[in-house]
Amino acid sequence: MPVPSVVRILVPLVVVACTALPVVAQDWGAKMLDRTEIRFGSVARLADTTFKVKVKNPFIEEIQISNLSTSCGCISWQDKLPISIPSKQERELTIRLDTVGHSGDKNVRAIISLYEPTKGSASTVTIPVQGRIRSDFEVRPSYVGFGPIDLGKSYLQRISINYIGGRPGWKIVSAKVSSPHLTAQISETGRSGGTATFEVVVQIDANAPLGVLRDQLVLTTNEQGESPISVPVEAKIESDIMVTDAQFGPVTPGTTKTMSVIVRGKKPFKIEKVDRITREVRAKPALDDTPVNSTVALPDAIKIKVPEAVATLQMLTLTLTPPSEPGMFDEEFAIVVEGRPQTVTFKAKGRIVTQETAVPPK
Repeated sequence: MPVPSVVRILVPLVVVACTALPVVAQDWGAKMLDRTEIRFGSVARLADTTFKVKVKNPFIEEIQISNLSTSCGCISWQDKLPISIPSKQERELTIRLDTVGHSGDKNVRAIISLYEPTKGSASTVTIPVQGRIRSDFEVRPSYVGFGPIDLGKSYLQRISINYIGGRPGWKIVSAKVSSPHLTAQISETGRSGGTATFEVVVQIDANAPLGVLRDQLVLTTNEQGESPISVPVEAKIESDIMVTDAQFGPVTPGTTKTMSVIVRGKKPFKIEKVDRITREVRAKPALDDTPVNSTVALPDAIKIKVPEAVATLQMLTLTLTPPSEPGMFDEEFAIVVEGRPQTVTFKAKGRIVTQETAVPPK
């Protein structure tokens, strides 16, 4: 029997609509997660143990996280609902393992409910969660937390490991971290019968980049057949020195213009020098007939006066003598601070305008 023309028209339309977001199928939510399971591994009692789950929206429509639940009180989501994720954007969810009120092996489930309101499409994703909370092993403080620290400085953090399992020969044989900016050293500080105390010193080096650094301190014991024990490590590296860009705006060839660049520090500091990172400024076309690949050479166009004082507030003086070529410029500089491995960068921006390239008034 011939297919009715109405059906032949509607079927392709349904297929096209489903390429954006499936209305009937409920498994589209799994495509948004960066993992299909969560493995905490072996963790110490009292350790503040969390896991991050990234949720990215690949669809055209905005997606809502309508509910977060678990099959056991030993794990809990730390996020407030509702959460909206616009198209092509990402959110990070945090789930915590309760190492205070629970112990032993855990094989449970975390559930994420997703909803697309315009089509009424819903999806529920179940994530298996595994972990082992050791009651014979305590860590204080609950994790290796550096908190907000200054960029360009090295810091130490200490934690105490208490073993109360009763085995006379029990010991931690190694402490390792995976980040190249972290090191860990362990030492035994006490022993009495079947108990033992250890101290782990974790150091973050001065070259750690800006942002949040997350890692795991992995402790290996002399127990046969036991998995290594992990302790969370987290640091938030913030810049101790802030600087503003120099916005010159429109400038004319041969006419000098002076700008001030303010440099602020949390503590007094001294500027050793300012280096030019970009030796040439690539000019952008001011008008349609300006060559796209034209450049403005500024080897000596910007002079910088560096203050000699040691202070929390410094002011650089930039004097620009523009060359004759018109165009946009965007020059980058690096401030070298005494005793600081990383430089602090800023830019000098503006536009060189001649009478020929100036836009005539309307």
